Amino acid sequence: MILIDTNIFLEYLLAQEKAEECFKAIETIIDTDIDAVISSFSLHSIEVIMLRSGLSNKLREFLGVISEIQYIKVYNTTPEEDIEILDLMKDSRLDFDDTIQLYIAKKLNALLLTLDRHFDNITEVKVIKPWEIV
Repeated sequence: MILIDTNIFLEYLLAQEKAEECFKAIETIIDTDIDAVISSFSLHSIEVIMLRSGLSNKLREFLGVISEIQYIKVYNTTPEEDIEILDLMKDSRLDFDDTIQLYIAKKLNALLLTLDRHFDNITEVKVIKPWEIV
């Protein structure tokens, strides 16, 4: 299983520097039927950023695609899990949104697909970059 971090989708959706690598990684996940997950927090963050960028049509298309891909699930944390995330945040020295990703990856024993350098020294989960799964 692979947890896809917010920045992987945003890199592609906003046509940033590593958009092609991120697209290929997502395409590989879909084409090879790898189980993947995105946090609901990531999904809402993507929605807010795209709406603020005036990309509501592209957001609608993205949400439609995500909802149709059976191998990508959305993970919703509970309030109890959010308390655990706060505790983990103290130990990990990550901010809250990064700690959500760490928590879910640990809980699901998932690889964490991210471009975020904050995870470079994390040892609790295996962190991979987009070009490592293509």
